[in-house]
Amino acid sequence: MYYNELCAYIYSLSRDKQQAEDIVQNVMLKIWKNKKKLNITTSIKSYLYKACYYELIDTYNKNKKELSYIEQIQKNTLNVFVEEDNDFIKRKIHLVQAEIEKLPPKCKEVFILNKIQGFKYKEVAEQLDISIKTVEAQMSKAMSRIKEALETV
Repeated sequence: MYYNELCAYIYSLSRDKQQAEDIVQNVMLKIWKNKKKLNITTSIKSYLYKACYYELIDTYNKNKKELSYIEQIQKNTLNVFVEEDNDFIKRKIHLVQAEIEKLPPKCKEVFILNKIQGFKYKEVAEQLDISIKTVEAQMSKAMSRIKEALETV
């Protein structure tokens, strides 16, 4: 008798048609199961409205706890991936540093001046008294060795 009216009421609060129907059905089922124990002192309509409202609150709290749990799992999972990413990045940095150390002396010097100290090719060439083409060649050699080493990982 009150089913559609109760569904509309719960829908107005939850904005979820399926959830509204589920809540009203749960209330009706609970009333049916406990019909011998019930002692309704107000009107049945008032009782049903309150019961549906409280069922909505319970559902909301239950869903909130579940979402909180799910969010915690997602956060923990994300932390694991971030830690793995950090380990991966640390390994890559260590590998790059090792490859820089393996470079021939002149190549290493050109690479450090350009990439680590931030000098432009022209400035590196002037500091080391070499041509810009030599700087380019040394940088190309260094970058290809480092790239090659990173591809093997």
